[in-house]
Amino acid sequence: MAASPAMEKLQNAVATSAIHDGERDEKDDYTGVCHPGTREVHLADLQAWADQAPPETRVEWVNAIAGAGKTAMLRTFCTLLEEQGRPPFSFFVWKGDAKRNTLKHFPATIAYQLCQTFPVLIPFIEEAVNRAPLLLQSAFKKQMDKLVIGPLLEACDTIKAECHHLIISVDGLDEFDAKGQTEFLDYIPYLLSRLSSLPISLLVSSRPDPKIVGAFNHPKLASITRATRLGASDADILKFLNDKFEDINLRHPHLRIEHGVDGKWPGDKKLEIMVKQSSGLFIWPTVAIGHIDKVEKGLGHNARLEQVLSSAAKPWVGSPLDNLYRAILEAHAPEDRTSYAFFRFKRCLALLCILDLGTFVRVSDDRVFDWSGAPVRAIFEETLDELWDSIAGLSSLFFSRKPLSNGQSPTPGISHRSLRDFTFNRERCGEEIYHSSEEELHAEIVCKFIKFFNTPQAYLVGDLIQDPSLSNTLSRAVQG
Repeated sequence: MAASPAMEKLQNAVATSAIHDGERDEKDDYTGVCHPGTREVHLADLQAWADQAPPETRVEWVNAIAGAGKTAMLRTFCTLLEEQGRPPFSFFVWKGDAKRNTLKHFPATIAYQLCQTFPVLIPFIEEAVNRAPLLLQSAFKKQMDKLVIGPLLEACDTIKAECHHLIISVDGLDEFDAKGQTEFLDYIPYLLSRLSSLPISLLVSSRPDPKIVGAFNHPKLASITRATRLGASDADILKFLNDKFEDINLRHPHLRIEHGVDGKWPGDKKLEIMVKQSSGLFIWPTVAIGHIDKVEKGLGHNARLEQVLSSAAKPWVGSPLDNLYRAILEAHAPEDRTSYAFFRFKRCLALLCILDLGTFVRVSDDRVFDWSGAPVRAIFEETLDELWDSIAGLSSLFFSRKPLSNGQSPTPGISHRSLRDFTFNRERCGEEIYHSSEEELHAEIVCKFIKFFNTPQAYLVGDLIQDPSLSNTLSRAVQG
């Protein structure tokens, strides 16, 4: 049966990539699911919380610094719930995606998922959309009242009969824009009080940013929240590394013979160093393995392993992750730091960290700036092929998107937000060799955009000179 006009409107407003198993065009910040056999204690704890109906604390806040594996944890848990016949209702926030970094598409995305599980809600949602044609462009609270709270209360008896415990998962609360963070945190008590007659809870993850910590420590949230600090055990990290190295050994059996210790490569001592350097963060071994398993520039696996291990041996001051980034960059940056080649390398690194070549410049809700050859050359002052050459050997830090429709080289994307944080933080960069000023880059990018939009080439990428949203695009670029 074809969807009604009202439901078609709802579907068009859904951020499909925000759903836990939704299709995402970009590599999603190292976020698959948890490595098999890891995180079992945390997952069991979440399972016990979910099995209560409702739990004593109706908000579960999973918090940890970048790289701890929050998104993988929540995505794994959503998958487990689905396998148990308990469909999750999720919104995975992503700072680099305009459909996922604000609250604009949150109500429709949750409402759509609810409809898939509880068709009884559809008539109430259709009525709400038909009565207010501009509802999907309304304020967040109004949309939630009409699309989520109202329909759930109307169908309360049916929902309670069919659902043991309804969980809405919101991953990456800190990835919302500032307005979205504040509005969502303020909305949680209201949402749960309105739905107190239903067994419904919230599972939220974020970095422990001061504003978010303060909100969860406030009495109105603290009384209904259980906070869980996420970390990885040494056993989890070791299992991850053992499994990854076993896979490499199977594909490259000569490593055991040429470099192995007691028939094992890389040997227990080197594994022990890597586990220690991980410091409870899965991002460290993920980046390390990504670097080791990408044989480029004539360097074999063992040579790249030694580059990784050097991050623990050199007298750098910084976190193990920062030192790993520096070791990888040191191994591939031009040696002469006064040369143009090094300046080019550093500039490309900073620009790629600040620009998301897939989503940074959004012309409208359904139209993203086409990063074809002309604009890339205008901003980076080199072609896509030259850009890739600038970051050759850094495939553990950058990934390749799908090839462009015009047949040009694919655009590179930053693999993890922590590299961006590293690049624009003077203290994390240590000697400031790779540090860049975010403010200066924003100003440079805007100037280059303005210059580019006043050239004939601009018409070849969508007539953006005449687009009324250009001023908004440039404003977003200035604001970052």
